[in-house]
Amino acid sequence: MEHLIVNDFAFAKPSEFVTLNARHNVATLSNTIQQNLLRQLQTTLDLQKQLDIFSKAVSKVLPISSLMLKTAMGDFTAVGSLNAPYEHRSLLALEQQHLAELVYQSHYAFTSMRKDELQQLESEWLFSLRNALLVSSLQQMALKDTLTNLGNRRFFDDCIEKAIQQAKRSDTPLALLLLDLDNFKNVNDIAGHAVGDDLLTSVANCLSSSLRTTDSIFRFGGDEYAVLFLGDDVKNAPLIAKRIIQHINEQALCQQFNVSASAGLAFYSLAIDNAKQLFNLADKALYSAKEAGKNTLTIA
Repeated sequence: MEHLIVNDFAFAKPSEFVTLNARHNVATLSNTIQQNLLRQLQTTLDLQKQLDIFSKAVSKVLPISSLMLKTAMGDFTAVGSLNAPYEHRSLLALEQQHLAELVYQSHYAFTSMRKDELQQLESEWLFSLRNALLVSSLQQMALKDTLTNLGNRRFFDDCIEKAIQQAKRSDTPLALLLLDLDNFKNVNDIAGHAVGDDLLTSVANCLSSSLRTTDSIFRFGGDEYAVLFLGDDVKNAPLIAKRIIQHINEQALCQQFNVSASAGLAFYSLAIDNAKQLFNLADKALYSAKEAGKNTLTIA
């Protein structure tokens, strides 16, 4: 039988169906697949790698064309996945805890027997999947600001380094916006830190609603924020930055305590060798905005 080989996955051609040889014992083969699957899943806590391992095992039972894992940590798609007309969804739960949802696609209908076989394989994944989700959750928590749920400084340092490397390799546009709140200290002094936290959260929500998901937003701590503009948004970064400043001015708490925002914007160019240089350019522009009277944008 001919097969299409896509990134180590063997998918049967749509005109054919993979059947077990009559001389093989289905239960024995299934047990072998399950044992190998369990052993391989225990070698990694990476969600994408676990999904790829599981997908390989599934392909021995059913000629799937696509497999997606939907979790609270994000969605993951198995390597080599292609859309197909038949779909089957399966909820993965362990000890009454919802873990994820699997979305299968195939060129063949999902019979009751095939669904049962898939469920047997899924049962072998549950403990490894729960461990991987826990690790992923802890990793995300370590990279997020606990107050605003934005990325923290550690996450920013990692993202800007990757963005710089990508810009160098692919000549893709990149811009960095640094933003600092004006007169924020007065809020804590007058109304207390609880109100100050509410204002910081309000500004974070304002940033999130003003930007597309392709842009990355961070809070360094205090009243300092950063935005990495990527792709098509880079050319519109000055307009977006000005819109952000205006939206912050319109926030009720900001108006109540006369809080505004100053911002510095810097664009990546071939003259920039590393993330520190880009950051320094944006930081100097921010300082210039403060010196110019605050509540404004300066472009490096």
